[in-house]
Amino acid sequence: MLKGHKTVSLYKYIFILLTAVVTGLSVSGCQSSKQETVAGADKKMTASYAGEEKEETPVDLENSTPIKVEPKKNVSFFSSADDEVIKEIKIGSPQALRRAVLKFKKAQIDFSESEITLYNIAQAFMTMAYPSEKPLENVPQVKKTNNYIGMLNSAKSGIYEYNPEAKEFFDYVIPCLVLCTSTVKTDYYDSAERALNAALSKNSDSVLCNYLLGKLYVKKGEYAKAISCFDKATETNAIVFEILFEKANCLIKLKKYDQVSAILDKLVIQFPSDVKILKLYATTAFLMNDYQKAEQYASLVLQQNPSDLEFILFRAKIFVETAEYLKASALLDVYSKTYPDKNEYLLLRARIQKEWNKNLNAAVATIEHALTLYPSDIDVILYAAELASETGAKINGKNGGELAAVILAEDSSNQKALRVSAQSYFKEENYSQAYAMSKRMMGLPYVPQEGILLHIKICLAAKYNEEAWKYAVSVYEKNNTDPLAIQTYIDVMRKTGRTAAASRMINNLLSSNPSASMKSYLLYERSFLQGTENAQLADLRSSLIANPRNSEALFRMYQIYYNRKDYKKAQYYLKQVVSLNPNNEKYIKLNAEIEALVK
Repeated sequence: MLKGHKTVSLYKYIFILLTAVVTGLSVSGCQSSKQETVAGADKKMTASYAGEEKEETPVDLENSTPIKVEPKKNVSFFSSADDEVIKEIKIGSPQALRRAVLKFKKAQIDFSESEITLYNIAQAFMTMAYPSEKPLENVPQVKKTNNYIGMLNSAKSGIYEYNPEAKEFFDYVIPCLVLCTSTVKTDYYDSAERALNAALSKNSDSVLCNYLLGKLYVKKGEYAKAISCFDKATETNAIVFEILFEKANCLIKLKKYDQVSAILDKLVIQFPSDVKILKLYATTAFLMNDYQKAEQYASLVLQQNPSDLEFILFRAKIFVETAEYLKASALLDVYSKTYPDKNEYLLLRARIQKEWNKNLNAAVATIEHALTLYPSDIDVILYAAELASETGAKINGKNGGELAAVILAEDSSNQKALRVSAQSYFKEENYSQAYAMSKRMMGLPYVPQEGILLHIKICLAAKYNEEAWKYAVSVYEKNNTDPLAIQTYIDVMRKTGRTAAASRMINNLLSSNPSASMKSYLLYERSFLQGTENAQLADLRSSLIANPRNSEALFRMYQIYYNRKDYKKAQYYLKQVVSLNPNNEKYIKLNAEIEALVK
């Protein structure tokens, strides 16, 4: 028993000794190799365990060197994707999107979730923003829905889903794809504008962002801003149908038709059969008074779809402008079977009744019917005002000036209303008021030729001869083959004392075998330059042979015979004038006077 006890004590002693050595090393570090014994080894010792509480020794940090800790980075969902792929998708043009998918250099089976999402974002950009382009191929199927896929699905459904905590390019742009849908909501416009500008602050060269911002400005009616965005969205040597088409429509709104034609010339070469381009080209040509080109493109539209009622009506409109009333009437008959009370149809029908059928009562009845159906329609009110102004008739109890005033009360710079108002005052021989209204019209950014020609007439009547001459020269130089421009130029030359030049031009034109209506006009103008009354009458008779309905020549014949006191002959010619202008109060009054003289 004693022997065993001594053995246990020995082992216990060795354990305590080893513990002391280890403890000493951990506290004081490595000791000199000369130290062979551990001080205090013969004293009683206790072990310390991790679970026991220890008294902490305070640490002095005043002179310590701080350790630099890197902030935790916000890792992007697309951080594992190819930077070049992301860059091209952010540019977002059709060309860039195709370049992007070509940079995916591995099989679809190896695509990560972020790569599948990027591919689907690229496809959504292509199909929603550029529907005329061929969709991307081999688009991988989404295996797991995430925020980006959710935003894409919302945009496709016409829902604007914006994350107020958005920080990345795609967070800003994807919800704005809703601009490419047919949603009628407008409450997201301000938010979308902020989002797109935020995206452009990160990627100013993004074609897609600039295009979407341009579309937003179109929806807001800010066409100049939209054009600026579309210009920024136009890549060098790249023709993107949607971008150029949107820009062309904005230019039409701003009446910059020459610039529209330049764009359409490019588009029609690349997309020769696209109905949208053909329709826009036809419309632009019509607005530029190029009726031959308008008819050309309208025919191409109807070749593709002969039952397109919109363009059946449009073609009728062209024929009315070119005085091909029989063709116009046939097309209107087709259109009226479906839409007999459409405002545009009623306007064209009234014009044919007035200009071709010479049935003023029918024209007035048609336009009054249109006013009943469309009391607030600007075009209907304007044509009613124009009809009343030209003929002297009252429509719904109002003359032309009063009807035009209805429009001007709401829109003081309405060009057509100003023109009709000026014309109404001109008919009443109130030349000072006519000039004031016409001058306002001429101060507008765009005035069509018919407005300028009216202003020239008013200037002559108000004795502003040099102003009339300036505008006549301008119109003639721009279009020296247009009959109205030629006639106005000759008329102003004669009335401003440039008689020798007028006579030379008239004789040159007469020798070139002009049309019957032009010949009649030229002979009428030359009658004023003849030295004797008999020579004047000879030219006027020749003028009426060429065009028996030349109201001006008939009235001049009346004047000459009236001055000769040959009242019967004067009455003969004046009656024809009245029959051509049955509502002109001036002619009616003169006719009553001459009837009293003849009796």
